[in-house]
Amino acid sequence: MQHIARMRTHNIDGFIVDPATGQVLGSYTTHAIVPVLYDYPLPQVGKTSAAYTSFELDPAPRPDAIEVEVEVEVEVAGLPDGVIDLDAQRNKRGPKPKVKSNKIASLLKVAHAEKRGWVDDYVYGSCYVAAGDSNDKLNVKPIHVLRACLLDEISVEVVKRVIRLDGLRTMSDQQARRICQCARFAIGGMELHLERNPTVRQQLQFEVDFADSYHDGSTDILQEWA
Repeated sequence: MQHIARMRTHNIDGFIVDPATGQVLGSYTTHAIVPVLYDYPLPQVGKTSAAYTSFELDPAPRPDAIEVEVEVEVEVAGLPDGVIDLDAQRNKRGPKPKVKSNKIASLLKVAHAEKRGWVDDYVYGSCYVAAGDSNDKLNVKPIHVLRACLLDEISVEVVKRVIRLDGLRTMSDQQARRICQCARFAIGGMELHLERNPTVRQQLQFEVDFADSYHDGSTDILQEWA
């Protein structure tokens, strides 16, 4: 069995010495490193270096090659006779948008301005009946339904354009349909309320007529002054 001993050396003044025997095994040759500056060529914008003489394409323009602008005319022809336009048929499908004309909008505006309590009663009642609630929270905001009840025409597009959510965000079609449904339900109840209370309707109609006559009269005066 052979035993291999690891030999350790010492560096004494550049000489490699065996500490066990004192034998000089060699010496180190050292010298200072002189830094050499290397001039790297920098790219020049708009100029071509002379060191790069190879090109994939010939940079020199060819005299026999000219650029010609070609105008392509695309003719859109109509469908032949007897062919049905499927795109037009698809656009006609689906339920027609519901648009309700609010005939008592002017009366409701006056009633809301005078803070008639029955307006809020019908609005809140329609929210619970038409839209319902989830976890004791209404699915629609009564303020949005009230705003829709004061419109001259009620539809999904009108509600989305006039009534905005927090941060001026546009509501979804489903939410707008819920508001329209609640508004139509509330207006139907308020119309019945005015029919059963003709005195209240006469008071509101008197104020509406007075406001209309005032605006019409002011317009005539302005036209006379003009």
